Formats: sequence, C-alpha cells, structure tokens
Amino acid sequence: METLKVSGSRQLFVDDYIIDETRHIQRTLHQPTKFVGNPVVMPFSPCEGHTVNCYGTVMYDQGMYRMWYQGFGGTPYSAHYATSKDGIYWEKPDLGLIEHDGNKNNNLFLYDMATPTLIKDPRDSDPDRLYKAIFYEVLQPHTSVAFSPDGINWTKYEGNPVKKEPTDLHNLLGWDERCGKYVAYIRPDVSRTGNVRTVGRSVSDDFFDWTVPEIVLEPDEKDPPGTEFYWCPVFKYQGVYFGMPSLYHTYLEEPKIRMGAPLDVQLATSRDGINWDRTEERKPFIPRGGPGTVDSGEIYAAKEPLIVGDELWFYYGGFIVDHGITHDQLGRPAHPLPDGSSSHGYGQETVQLLAQRGGTINLAKLRLDGFASMNATEEEGYLVTKPFECEDEDLLINAYARGGQISVAVLDEAGQHIGDYYTGFRKIDCSPFDSDSLRHKVTWRHYTSLGTLKGRTIRLKFYLRNAKLYSFELTG
Repeated sequence: METLKVSGSRQLFVDDYIIDETRHIQRTLHQPTKFVGNPVVMPFSPCEGHTVNCYGTVMYDQGMYRMWYQGFGGTPYSAHYATSKDGIYWEKPDLGLIEHDGNKNNNLFLYDMATPTLIKDPRDSDPDRLYKAIFYEVLQPHTSVAFSPDGINWTKYEGNPVKKEPTDLHNLLGWDERCGKYVAYIRPDVSRTGNVRTVGRSVSDDFFDWTVPEIVLEPDEKDPPGTEFYWCPVFKYQGVYFGMPSLYHTYLEEPKIRMGAPLDVQLATSRDGINWDRTEERKPFIPRGGPGTVDSGEIYAAKEPLIVGDELWFYYGGFIVDHGITHDQLGRPAHPLPDGSSSHGYGQETVQLLAQRGGTINLAKLRLDGFASMNATEEEGYLVTKPFECEDEDLLINAYARGGQISVAVLDEAGQHIGDYYTGFRKIDCSPFDSDSLRHKVTWRHYTSLGTLKGRTIRLKFYLRNAKLYSFELTG
C-alpha cells in the first residue's frame, strides 16, 4: 500500500483518501447554518436593478472584506463592488468610474460583465494584472478576461473573447500548482451534451489561451431525471478540491433547453480537480429555504468560502422564485441597437419581473473542517488510517465528544501496536478526549507527542463512542 504524505494539511473525512478500515463508524455530511440576519446585501442602488447575485467573489484583502458581485435589471449585466469591516455589514462605495442615469455616484466597476469571478495573482510580474477576472458579456456569450492593479479599476482584454465556445457561466479556480496552469470551470456548449447543462474544465498557461472545456461533471444514474448542473464554483481546501454545483431540478415536460426550475447547492470533492465524487444521497449542501424566504427558489454559491476565526463563511445568492421567470416570459435582454451598440438596459416589463425574482446575497456558516465527520453511536467503533510518514510531532484532532469519548492508538505500517506491553501508544495508554475542540492535542501515558516516531511509517486507529471526528493534523 502506498505511503501517504500528510504533513502540511489537515486530513478531512469527505472521502476515503486517508481511510483504510472502519467498523461501526458512519460518515455524516453537514450543512452550513444560514445566518439569522440574512440577507447581507440587497439591491438598493438603481444601477443594480432589482436583483443582486453572488455570481462573484468575496475575499479578505487589504485589511477588509471585499465583494465583487453581479447586478441585474439596471443594465444588461453589471459588476459591482462592496466592502465590509466584519463580513456582515456591507457598504457600497461610490467608485466614480461608470456613469449610470446621468451620474457616477455608484459602485459599478464594469458594465456588461456577467458572472465575474476573480483572483489575486501575485505570481504575475505585471502590477496591472495583479487581479484577474473571467466572465462573459451578454452580447458576446463566450469567455472573456479582464485585469486590474487594485481590484477596482478594471480593463477588459482587447483581444476578448479569449475562447469562442458559446457559454454563459464561468468559475475561476486560479493558478493550480498541481498541474502548473490556470484553471477555470466553464459550462460547455450545450450543443455537445444534448442541451443538458454540465460542468467543464478549461486550462491556460497564460490566462489568454484557454482550452475547450472538458466535461468533468454531468448527471448520472443516481440523479433524479431532469437534473442538470447550472453553476459550479471550485476551490481548494486542505489539499481537496471542493465543488459547489447548483443543481438544476428541471421539469421533464419542458422542451430542452429547459428554463423554469428550482436550484440548490450540492457538494462534490476531488483529489485532482478532474475526477469528482458526489454524495450517495445527493442531498443539498446549501438547501433552499421554505416558501416565501429569500432563497426559496434558487441558490448560487460564491467562488469560495472565507475562513473567519474558527468558521467557514459561505456567501451565496438567493432568489425567491424558480429560475426562468424572466426568460420564458420575456425573451432576451440588451439587444444590440442598429448602430451596433448595446441598449444597456431591459424593457420595463422585464424590469418589473426581475423585481419579482428578488435576488439577494446571503451568508451561511460552517464549523472549520466541518464538511463531514466520522460518527459513532453508543456502540464503540474505530477508524484505521492508511499508512503515512510521521514527519511531525503533535497529533491534533478536530472533534466533538461530549457525552462520549475518543482515544487514539498508533500502529506500525503493518497495523500492529508500537511499543511493548508497558510503554507504547495503545488505546489504553491514550488520554481520552470527551469535549469539543478544533485543535485537541492527543497524548499518551508515557508520551506527550509522536516525536519518538518521526521518520517512521505509521497508522492511526481512532476509537470513537458517541463522538464525531472531523479531521486530524500532524504539526510541530
């Protein structure tokens, strides 16, 4: 069996990558808790129209929280900027960049920019390209890019579009050290997939020349009939690629391309960004709210979550109606004028229906590493890891065991106890954990660390009773 490397990242239990054997242990997937103060951003500005969506990016940068998001209705599609000191209360600064309704007192940073996902890229030696964005324009639904020195003043690439395959949704992972390329997850041309929406992966060496998207996620036999993949941001966390696809639950009686349907967010994981695993139950990661709530119809996750203290914060766009209300009834927005320019606006009837769609930006919070846990009930169970090299001294666990306990034995590569009967790393030697901690240090009767085992190949055997184990880490 291959000896794994675990140093440098926490080991999550979202898949079986680190797991060799379990008994009386069950993996449980967890949902983030929606913030009681939702929504955190609403469409108050005329230039936003009547709907905002977190087709976009949120990051902590330059000593503050920064958000780049999309507006609808006031323009074909507009890109907006907001800031916050705490990630909860957001301000929309007057950027003074783009005129709307006769003045520049707005937070617009680009017109005709849809699904603006972006990265900060200090690898680039050109300071004017420190921030990079990928998007599409309404009148040119292909793949385009833009650059900025500060995240506020943007310039669209004069050679846009950089890829001329019809598509209208883009998610930028960024530079991926694993393959040494920029990676984006772009919806492939639906003519290739029988008018069914899927997730494609496109790569680039220079951010200008992008490959034709390779399909990496599509509905399978475990999905209900009519399932499609609408939007899928991808991010890397503790060595794992996470995808948050918006699953489009379309109605089979509608002709393809189907338009009217609800959407919720599910979870997918990968170890290479290409081959993906999804949950057997296909349950939502961020579910739609109940009738009449701000997210009862559609949900779209932002580019990636933020680590805030001991939590992961997920920003998402929520809508009160199903997708399709503005398309089935009204046709397409922003048609070109006779002189070739854009009308930069919707008709009045479209504006009124966009108001009914009611898009807002919301927040949900998850325990650090809390995507999944390995759980045991009153009947004690165990989990044995695959062999890995012990490169660090301290073993930390993220776990909940109030009313139960967790103990850890250290085994050799063959799965045998290390040490003799009186001194070692057996279960009986371990100080049991019976609390709730994100960073509990495991100790044994004669050892306060794994220091004596550095350089050896070991396994860990976790014994659980009435407990949840979220992750473990070797450090120090």
